[in-house]
Amino acid sequence: MVQARKRFWKHVTVGPVGDDGQQGVLLDGRPVRLPAGAVLAVSSPALAHALGEEWQQIAEGAHFTPDDLVLTRITGSYIERILPDRTATEAVLYGYGIDDNLCYQSEAQDGALVSRILTWAAEQGLHPDMTEAVMPLEQPESYKEAVKATLATMGPALLATLGVMVPIMGSLLLPFALVRGIVSFDDAVHLAHADEHQQLTKWGHDKELACQLERKNADIADALRFYNLMQG
Repeated sequence: MVQARKRFWKHVTVGPVGDDGQQGVLLDGRPVRLPAGAVLAVSSPALAHALGEEWQQIAEGAHFTPDDLVLTRITGSYIERILPDRTATEAVLYGYGIDDNLCYQSEAQDGALVSRILTWAAEQGLHPDMTEAVMPLEQPESYKEAVKATLATMGPALLATLGVMVPIMGSLLLPFALVRGIVSFDDAVHLAHADEHQQLTKWGHDKELACQLERKNADIADALRFYNLMQG
C-alpha cells in the first residue's frame, strides 16, 4: 500500500523546464521529479497545464497518493518506462493482441459494433480469427506478425495510453479503435464488459460489480484524456 503524503507546496505553476522547450509542473518554483528521478515535463502545453491543475487541486494540508494524480501517473509511465525502452510495454500489449477478448464472440456482445471494429482493423492490416468457443484461440502466425508490426509503428503516447486501457478491457483492438475514434467511449466500455452488463441485467444490481466497472471506466477515461491532451 502506498503511503499518503501531505501537500508540502504553496504555489503551483507551469513553465519551461530544461533547454528543449518542454513544459513542466513547478512546485514553489521547483520541477516535480518522478520516482526514477526524471523531471515531469512534456512537449504538449495542454497536458502540462492539465498536470499543473492536477497538483493544484490537492488541498493545502491535505494528504494525497498517486491515485489522486492520475495524469501524473500515466505521464510518469510514458516518461520513465516507455521513452527509454518500449520493449516491455510492446510485449505486454502483444500478449493481449494475440488473445483478444474481442475475438471470443458471445451473445452479450453488440455484433454490429464488433463488425465495425473488425472492418476497421482489416484496413490496418489486422485480420484475426474469431471463435464462439470458450477454449483458447490460437491465432495464425500471419496475424501475430501483423500485431507486432502494428505495435512497432505506434508512438510512445499511444503505447502509454494502451498500456492502461488494454489490460482493463482485455483487448488490443477495442481500445485501439476507441483512441482512433472508430467507436465512442460509451460503446467501447460497454462492449469491453458486455458479460458483466448482461449479468447485471439478468440478476439485478450488484453494488460491488457496479463499483468495479465504474473504476475501470474511470481509468479508461483518464487514459483517453491523457492521449487527447498529448495531441494538443
